[in-house]
Amino acid sequence: MSVETMTPATQILDNRGSNCAAGFVKLLEMMDTLSVGDTLRILSTDPTSQRELREWADRSGHTLVEANKSGPIWHREFHYLIRKEAS
Repeated sequence: MSVETMTPATQILDNRGSNCAAGFVKLLEMMDTLSVGDTLRILSTDPTSQRELREWADRSGHTLVEANKSGPIWHREFHYLIRKEAS
């Protein structure tokens, strides 16, 4: 599934090529700028993002709306859509 065919997002965080920890500070900064109900699309190549973003969304009270992966195993991408639920 390409980024263009997924549900539109309010903002996009492209963290491809970096590990999940490197993008986490940027994720928190971007979530702070969103209003309740807005969405953040996250693009990642880090396989640990599958677990870490689900757990973070659960702990923070936000909703993981979509979680998709695409590409061959040696060049896999992970795409997420998180909806802000609380300030």
